[in-house]
This record gives sequence, structure tokens and C-alpha cells, in this order.
Amino acid sequence: MVYTEVLAELCSVRDEKFKSFSQRVVNSDKPLLGVKIPVLRKIADKLLKDGYGDYLNECEFRYFEDTLIYGLIIARLSYDDFFKYLPTYVGQADSWAHIDSFVPSIKIINKRKDDFLRFVKHEIKNAEGFYLRFFIVCLMNHYLDEANIEYVFSVCKSYDGKGYYNDMAIAWLISVAFVKMRDKTLDFIKEGKLSSFTLNKAISKIRDSFRVSREDKLLLQNFIRKN
Repeated sequence: MVYTEVLAELCSVRDEKFKSFSQRVVNSDKPLLGVKIPVLRKIADKLLKDGYGDYLNECEFRYFEDTLIYGLIIARLSYDDFFKYLPTYVGQADSWAHIDSFVPSIKIINKRKDDFLRFVKHEIKNAEGFYLRFFIVCLMNHYLDEANIEYVFSVCKSYDGKGYYNDMAIAWLISVAFVKMRDKTLDFIKEGKLSSFTLNKAISKIRDSFRVSREDKLLLQNFIRKN
């Protein structure tokens, strides 16, 4: 079985020190083997080259790593095949890292941005947990542009307060938006429509950025909300 062979390979390259570190950061309910992301990407690449169907059919989602490999494979599939397997993956994802390592690898979004955005707008209405984070991170990675920024901000307002990992994703999105679209994002921050937690986290992330001027960092201090 391909899946059994992959598990054997994962066990052969596990790193106990990395596992100890990752357990504190990844916060997954699935046990970790301790395999670094670049190694997981290489395994996914090999499966994509040699034949991935058996792995997708056999995957038991026992570990953080075998689950992420599943995601890294489907991220490279055609548009229709991607959506065939997406529900299974997001149903198994139980860590921010399952989402944040997955979304940048998705190949079909830039090829069909309008179609994918229609999917986002339809599905996000009922999304929760890490499925909601998936949509927020997709918007951050692919839709911070003039055509879509107002919709992105509306999502931030509508889904703020839907859990720690989603609020942190919104804060991250706002920090990236500030770098890309400073004036519009500053106006959004001034509106004060976000919760105190998310707003303050967003400002903190912006002020930590090397791509933001000292003047803007000082300016943003004025919008930190005191609880």
C-alpha cells in the first residue's frame, strides 16, 4: 500500500527535536512525527510524479504529517479534482499549519480567480473552524487588490469573533493589506469595526513589519484600543 510506504518513509526521517518544538507551535490534536515541511513537500512531489491516487484513497489521517501531505497533493491538482478532494482535507485539518502551508501551494486559484472567488462567496457563509481560516488565508494570498479589497474588508468585519485562529488570520490579513494597500487599509482601521482583540493584533503585526515606515508605526499607535 502506498500509504503504508509513505508512513514508513515519514518514520525514517522524523526528527525528535523538531517534533518537540512543533508540538508547542502546531497545536494539532493529531500526533506529530516530527518531519519538516520541506521534506513533506518532497514526498508530495514524488507522489504527484509517480502516482498519487492510491495515497489519496488510502490516507487514514493518523498524523499531522500524513494529513498535510494529502493537502499538498490536492493543491496541485486540476480545478475539478481539487474540489473533489477539498472537503475531505478541510474536514481533517485541525491546525493553523494545515491551512497556512496548504493555501500558498494551491495552483488553480490564479488561473481561475473569478470562479474561485464565487466559490468563496458562496461557501464562506456556512464555514467555521479551520475551514473558515482557509477562506480568510485564500483572500489574503490572492485577493488583496483594487477589485476585491472592499469585499475582503467586509469579510473581516463579518467573521471577526469566530474563534482565536480565525481572528488571528484576520489580523494577519490586515497587516499584509496595509503593506500592499496602505491608504485603504488605514481607512478601514480608522473605522474601528473590528473587535479590540483583532484590531490590536493587526496593529501589532503591522508595527512588527520591516516594510512599514517608522512614521506609520507611530501613527498606528493612536488606534490601539484600550480594554
